[in-house]
Amino acid sequence: MRNEAHGDVLKVWLYAAASVWLGAWFSPLLYNAGKALAEVSQGKTINGPLEWLAGVCMRADFPAFFMVSMMLAAAVLFFPWMEWLHARRGAALASGPWGLRLPDGARVSRLGQSLGKNPQGPWHLCAGFLLLAGLLLPMGIALVAAGWFKLELPADVGLATHLAGTFIVALLTAVVAEVLFRGIVMGVFLRAMRPAAALGMSAAFFALAASLAPAAGMHVADPEARGAGFEMLRLLALRFADGAALLETFLPLLALGLVLSYARWRTASLWLPIGMHAGWLTAKNILNGMVAIGSGTGPLLSAEVVQHFLLPVTAILITGALAHYLTANPAHPDASRS
Repeated sequence: MRNEAHGDVLKVWLYAAASVWLGAWFSPLLYNAGKALAEVSQGKTINGPLEWLAGVCMRADFPAFFMVSMMLAAAVLFFPWMEWLHARRGAALASGPWGLRLPDGARVSRLGQSLGKNPQGPWHLCAGFLLLAGLLLPMGIALVAAGWFKLELPADVGLATHLAGTFIVALLTAVVAEVLFRGIVMGVFLRAMRPAAALGMSAAFFALAASLAPAAGMHVADPEARGAGFEMLRLLALRFADGAALLETFLPLLALGLVLSYARWRTASLWLPIGMHAGWLTAKNILNGMVAIGSGTGPLLSAEVVQHFLLPVTAILITGALAHYLTANPAHPDASRS
């Protein structure tokens, strides 16, 4: 059974590699199609949804099309990948809302830790959100009040509308991400290795996937070229050779992945990591509007390091420690021996 679980780990990484390759290959095609739609729709009367889509395509640059292409590729390959993992209809692998279905007559592994029904789920969701957002936002606002930064929010929408929209998008994104990264991927890792190794690999997998988002100002020479997507991948890979980019981008995501994975393992459910992830996305979206203005930062502790590394990592680690003490013992103590 362990050998089968190790094979599933390989399938996870192959699914990720195939999604990245397909997304990179398709991104210039999507870019050209989007810009063509925007150009054709100019000066013409078209239906509302198509007009809205044309406007989005007109304003979007290649990195935005690149990210959409990656998500589309992951979605297209998701169901074939699940079939490859034999997660089809049939016998239930685990009880509760997150249980996968196996084919009739399949051998069900008892290794790892199944996700189960969590009677404290709504409380864990709210607590996770309030822990991370409640720590990260006040810390950022304190730096604004100290004169290190100023906070620039979108001027075209009201504050309440901006906050509500940010929260809704963050919650929906967190649900999808946690079902994939902590529900499916980490479940596969837990069946193949000990919890400490599974938590570490799950965090690394999440950080690498999240690092595929292009940084501000990252552009390719010719977005219409057939190899533009692979050029963007090369630029993303070069960021790992940049110590500052590694510090400000990958390490915070790795810390977040570790805390989210630990919350999933400790509660045997996705409620707490969903709440934490939604709190992280909400707070980060708001604090991304912080612009350095004061002299409180120096060459060794730049504004970028404070904003993108020191602030988020501190909030993440404190949240992880608080979540450890606020939750009960792991729901399946025997999982540590699997």
